[in-house]
Amino acid sequence: MKAVVVDGYNLVHSQPRLKAALREGHEQAREALIKELSPLASPGRYDLLMVVFDAAGSSQLEPAVENRLGIIVVYTRRGQSADAFIEAAVKHLVTEAEVEVSTSDRAVRDVCAGFGARPLDPSTLLELGEEASSDISREIQDMKKDNRSPLEDRVSKEVRHLLDEMRYH
Repeated sequence: MKAVVVDGYNLVHSQPRLKAALREGHEQAREALIKELSPLASPGRYDLLMVVFDAAGSSQLEPAVENRLGIIVVYTRRGQSADAFIEAAVKHLVTEAEVEVSTSDRAVRDVCAGFGARPLDPSTLLELGEEASSDISREIQDMKKDNRSPLEDRVSKEVRHLLDEMRYH
């Protein structure tokens, strides 16, 4: 299993295009991040994509977890930092998966690397999201092209011969 754990607000604050969305509000910035990462949740990329946000000032006694576009989005519980949640999640996940951690927070990166996770630069993660989005768009275009080709272009010579016999006899 291949997993990536993302320090949500760290990426929002460290990446210029996400930081721009932050001017519209925290919710818009979170949505922009999730949208950018969603292509990475498609088959063949990551089996688990988890984005963790601090829920500062929350009164929740347990973390809130949502599935958004195939991404597990976690809002930490009252009194728990995203860093602490990420470190605990990675410590657990490395026993079951190949884990990458995306944050520009050196301390979190180092702790997670100590557990066996690989660091993944936030800019690189966003680039991977762009590449996955382009790949998906190309695949959709290819599927559309395939659907437009005549039947005789999609079947073997033998099948065409049988169809011709049925049609003309």
